[in-house]
Amino acid sequence: MRTVFALFNFKSSDLAAEERNYIEYHVQLARQLPGLRQYIIGRLRGPADQSPPYYRAATLSFDSNDAKRSAMRDSPVANPLAADGESHMSGTRWLELESEIIVPFTAKQAGKDYFVMAAEFDLKLDGLDLAAAEKRYLDHHTRLARRLPGLRHYVIGRLMPVAGVQPERLHMATLIFDDFEALKAAYRSPAGRELAKDEEATITNARVYRIDATVQI
Repeated sequence: MRTVFALFNFKSSDLAAEERNYIEYHVQLARQLPGLRQYIIGRLRGPADQSPPYYRAATLSFDSNDAKRSAMRDSPVANPLAADGESHMSGTRWLELESEIIVPFTAKQAGKDYFVMAAEFDLKLDGLDLAAAEKRYLDHHTRLARRLPGLRHYVIGRLMPVAGVQPERLHMATLIFDDFEALKAAYRSPAGRELAKDEEATITNARVYRIDATVQI
């Protein structure tokens, strides 16, 4: 699949008005994108007592890059959606990945709240070449992660160039739980402790986003 992960702030300091426009207009336009298979929006949560670097995030998934390109360039909602983003959003960080579903989102319900942990990262090589490090990540690390109790959805992918610009990191993963407490409980479990230890050995240069999210599609 092709997944877009977008982070942004609002231009205006009137957050109540910006939120109304976003939920009542922008999101409703995005829901009409043809071929949109999954659409999740949310507010970012900063690390302990700190403000997050972005106010909102959204993920949009399509069957392929061609499907994403067609929807966002050629559909009737493409231009008004882009115009609204230009008018209301600032500091946008736009990531795209060739994504692979490790744990299907069988519990997904439109309108329901979930907690999303997303991370962009590189892999530690420790003497391996990149292909061997990626094989270890796919064969070992993802198998550990899928054992997390309460894990509702798990997607991984290789970050791709956007408008000719290379990504800052090579990989991204998204894990979805019912809520933040479920995430914390998962990482306190034996499987979670084993995964955390493997993360230290496997992953480097990570940038983590914690999102109080709502499924749209």
